[in-house]
Amino acid sequence: MVAIVLVPVGVGMLVRRRSDAFAARADRPVRIFSIVVLVAVSLGAILGERDNIMDYTREVGLVVTLFCLASLTLGYTGARLFRLRQEQAIATSMEVGIHNTTVALTIALSVLNSTPVAIPAAVYSIVMYVLATAFGFAITRTNTTQQETGAHA
Repeated sequence: MVAIVLVPVGVGMLVRRRSDAFAARADRPVRIFSIVVLVAVSLGAILGERDNIMDYTREVGLVVTLFCLASLTLGYTGARLFRLRQEQAIATSMEVGIHNTTVALTIALSVLNSTPVAIPAAVYSIVMYVLATAFGFAITRTNTTQQETGAHA
């Protein structure tokens, strides 16, 4: 947990405190690197269980799909209820909807040495990419359409 979450966050905070300009320049490459690591860990878990992934998806697919949709929706709706701007509501929905599957997979596979515990996180990591992308496009498209017609989100 410390190595996966706290160390990178601490280093990022320290870098930003020392050199805001460098932190701003490094922001995009660090985000891309984070996504690559997340995808690599998810793919590693999925490929390691590729023979069973369809069975796992049948077992937990519906539940993780509903959980992902509920997380995205509640994150967005909750932010809007607190009167956050559209952009902040979208960011909140993504933060709530895109749970840290890397941490869940790492703990399940490395610390607990348990594939069954990793199954929901692995399936969620697949479903989450598809649903979060679709949700993001839908919510931004709805906002753009409303702005063009003069309605307010």
